[in-house]
Amino acid sequence: MKSRFSCIACFLTGISFAAGALPARAQDVYLCVWRNPERTMTRIFPGARDYVTVNARITGAQRREIESRLGFELLPGQQDQFQYFRMTGEGGRIIGTIIPASQKGRFGAVEFVLGLDNDLVIRNLYIQRARERDQAFKQREFLDLFVGLELSEALTLDRLYEGEETPGTAAVIRGLKKELVTYQVLVLEAETAEN
Repeated sequence: MKSRFSCIACFLTGISFAAGALPARAQDVYLCVWRNPERTMTRIFPGARDYVTVNARITGAQRREIESRLGFELLPGQQDQFQYFRMTGEGGRIIGTIIPASQKGRFGAVEFVLGLDNDLVIRNLYIQRARERDQAFKQREFLDLFVGLELSEALTLDRLYEGEETPGTAAVIRGLKKELVTYQVLVLEAETAEN
């Protein structure tokens, strides 16, 4: 049975290579899942009581607009859909938005979570998961550079950090810019167009 399975697996792999397809690796798809939302939502919004998940489809035109503003392409797994969470407080009132983010580092994805308040100001952010060897991007003094900035300042974020660039710091800055610009195009500008 084992050798039959091995033969089938080799056959299918051979067909894939013959067709020009390369096997996908898990780390090549940069989806980000918000891990333990019930436990961590109050880390950014202490008054949070619940959340609503929103999945926004990215059209081809929106993707081109996002990538044009950023000056780089969205990563695999981030090109068709954008997920964010509306945070609710007492009485179901929306108190902000949480966006889980993922960006390519040297040793895989750097995952972080950021929160925007209703005035579109970065409330806080924290690193969720990363395998980078350098630790500069996890330090509060680095992450706090971005707290208090407005969404409209997204494209200027790379000017804030004057320290040595590492794969981790570069991933956080690039990922933060990407998420803020994507939110601006898919949520704010889409809502304005509808009204």
